[in-house]
Amino acid sequence: MIHSIRIPMLIVLSLVLASCGSSSDSDGPLTPLPNAAKKQEPSNEALTQAISEYVVSQKGPLSSGYDYVRYDLNNDGRRDALVLFKRPYTYWCNDNGCPMLVFKANAKTFSFVNAVAPIRRPVHISTMQTNGWRDLVVRVSGRSDRAKDVAMRFNGNSYPSDPSNLPPFPKKNFNGFTRAFMNGSTLY
Repeated sequence: MIHSIRIPMLIVLSLVLASCGSSSDSDGPLTPLPNAAKKQEPSNEALTQAISEYVVSQKGPLSSGYDYVRYDLNNDGRRDALVLFKRPYTYWCNDNGCPMLVFKANAKTFSFVNAVAPIRRPVHISTMQTNGWRDLVVRVSGRSDRAKDVAMRFNGNSYPSDPSNLPPFPKKNFNGFTRAFMNGSTLY
């Protein structure tokens, strides 16, 4: 009984939707408003593939664990990726933190930008930009010197690979940030 009702309803719904797509105007169908269409971007599976290629290139364990965040870092309409390794701890991480990878999103694939190590959670993605990419504020701690937050600015090719040499970033400047890598969650 239920199936016999669904089929006629699906037929009626199909006819209604089909009539919505046709246009009696001589100008043709309506076009979407500017910025209504999202740019083509790579899938999460493409990101997983790029991460796997990086792990193999570093002779890392195939069972490496990581968290990732998809965020448009360079304002091109595509969500780039930040990847923070977490397992195995003794391979990727140490008392100072873990490495974070930066990937640029293309139409269907990801390009490796650079690795930043070591850092700790969370990572703050700033609204401020340098050379067209968002600044990243990361935590540097676990060393003999005092723990500090530092602002990593894009130099045109990459972010600094070792944030420990950067000057402290004052907490009062933490306005307009998106937090990433909180409690092991993944931000899309």
